[in-house]
Amino acid sequence: MTNKNLAKKIIKREEEINGSGDSVDNDIALRWNLIVVFAGFSFLILFLFYSVFDLQVFQGDSMYARSQRNQINIIDVPSRRGIIFDRNGEKLVENVASVDCYLDLSPFFDEDGFLNDEKLSENVEILEKVLDEEAIESDSILERIYIILEKEPETRRILVASDLKNDVVIDIKALDEDLLGVDLEEGITRNYIYKDPFAHILGYTSIVTVEDIERLDYVGFNDIVGRVGIERYYDEHLIGEKGKIAVEVDAFGRVVSKSEALLKDAIHGRSLHITIDLDAQKEAYNILTEGVKEYGATSGSIVVQDVNTGEIIVMTNFPSYDNNLFVRGITQEKFEEILHGEGNPITNKAIDAQIPPGSMFKTIVASAGLDAGVINTETIYVSRAGYSFSSGVPFQEFQNNVYGPLNIVDALMLSSNIYFCEMIRNWDMNKLAPYLEEFGIGQYTGIDIPGEGPGRLPSPENKVKLAKTTSPWLEPYWYPEGDSCNAVIGQGIVTTTPLQAVNWISAIANGGTLHIPHLAKKLVGNGEEVVFDFEKKNENFIKEEALEIVREGMRASVAGPRRVIVPLTDAKTEVAAKTGTAEFGRVDEDGRYMDTHAWVNGFFPYEEPKYSFVVFLEDGSASNNAAQLAREMVDWFVENIDF
Repeated sequence: MTNKNLAKKIIKREEEINGSGDSVDNDIALRWNLIVVFAGFSFLILFLFYSVFDLQVFQGDSMYARSQRNQINIIDVPSRRGIIFDRNGEKLVENVASVDCYLDLSPFFDEDGFLNDEKLSENVEILEKVLDEEAIESDSILERIYIILEKEPETRRILVASDLKNDVVIDIKALDEDLLGVDLEEGITRNYIYKDPFAHILGYTSIVTVEDIERLDYVGFNDIVGRVGIERYYDEHLIGEKGKIAVEVDAFGRVVSKSEALLKDAIHGRSLHITIDLDAQKEAYNILTEGVKEYGATSGSIVVQDVNTGEIIVMTNFPSYDNNLFVRGITQEKFEEILHGEGNPITNKAIDAQIPPGSMFKTIVASAGLDAGVINTETIYVSRAGYSFSSGVPFQEFQNNVYGPLNIVDALMLSSNIYFCEMIRNWDMNKLAPYLEEFGIGQYTGIDIPGEGPGRLPSPENKVKLAKTTSPWLEPYWYPEGDSCNAVIGQGIVTTTPLQAVNWISAIANGGTLHIPHLAKKLVGNGEEVVFDFEKKNENFIKEEALEIVREGMRASVAGPRRVIVPLTDAKTEVAAKTGTAEFGRVDEDGRYMDTHAWVNGFFPYEEPKYSFVVFLEDGSASNNAAQLAREMVDWFVENIDF
């Protein structure tokens, strides 16, 4: 081997030796890197294992509860409230778009579910100032929230005001950064198309109160409910049922996904058709409005009823009010004006004005006396000057008139006080009282609208009760002559409502059936139609022969030889009627009352009765003032209503 070849081998060997050293160093480095990675991975696995163990073992219950509470949120889908129509299908109420204000409570709860009261109070204070005159009902927002949370701790979204005015919406949007959890959403609100003429019948709606929740089992915290009138009485049929959707939320209740799951479709409320005739109602309201002003009355009411069914065709009052104000937010000043204004606009006088009926009451008394056989068409009593009780106390005809010998038809025609006083002096008030009850005196008629007054039955027993309770100025004793004679002419302690007056005249007109007066005709919706069938309140309680004689006397009062209801004499159909002048208030130096309520009730056409009516003018002076308004109403019916 040459030296040259040996040198090459040495160089090659050195290269191999040097290369092997680099490899060893690399192997050592690789091993350490693997150890570090393994250690880190092992630590991570241990940490994850510990975290899972901690969540499942130590925090399992609380985390499970939170996950159940916060995974999804169930949101109500409002239903549309049923529409209200008149008897001919004319719309009286409609649903219109609105803006509602909700408060989302989620930002006021910490992650442990505790409510930050201070933060919530500050936010609500700002919100209430912005809402100002919006309808929040009797509950303050804060009070409402706490009561709701007490009852439903999981509640996070509460309706605080509905149908916001545009300027309020703008103010809320301007305070977006200062107001937490406030959501403005599209809603639906009520619009009462004809307002004043229908306010007392239809009523209005507003946000449900806590009291409503406790009273009604079909409403929730974010519902809109009927407050008075038809809206309240048939609320459960009109309101419908809310739908439900599920949305995904985070631990704070904030929506984290735009996707929704429909859990339940909303069922819209059924529409209600009522017995009122729109055109007749508007005409009656106009007649009454002008009449109250012309005759200087404080207020008034007109009611027209179908004598054969009990359906109310007209029921209106003056003064009235705009019921839309109560839906859309009413100022305190306006509320006080309606609540305490002249004529008491808020009261439905047709069903709640409990007033002495005056001589209209004689139609019931005559029916009872004839049925009991106490009088007949041959019974004569003499209307004379100087008439007095056995004690010497005087009793006289209206304006001290003298009519001479009278039978029952004459007595009704002339509205003789003395005739009916003689009749009861020869009878017994305790025997008359049951007849009065049969005609519904001192009882609720049962009409399908809230707020009815029962009136008061004149009886010895009731006078004693009154003297011991609400009327201590009364003597706890019934005078057989004085008290009885006052009662049979519609004075003394007897009171009735306009509704009762129209209802008893219907019974006289139709031959002795006392209906339950009603406003609902049928419900339509959800694939079905339900026609209301109201029971009769009373029937077959008095002889037709007795009622026929009374009807004859009522017709004579309009068209007889000595008629006194002159305004109705030349009406466009034959009318039978009875007026009433109810005395009250101040007395002059001769002991005569200086103020009177004006009444008239009756029916038409005379031969085949279809409608009964009553007109009441509070402090309306002469009863023929009421008869003049009745004449206008009757003539309008003849010209515009088929019957």
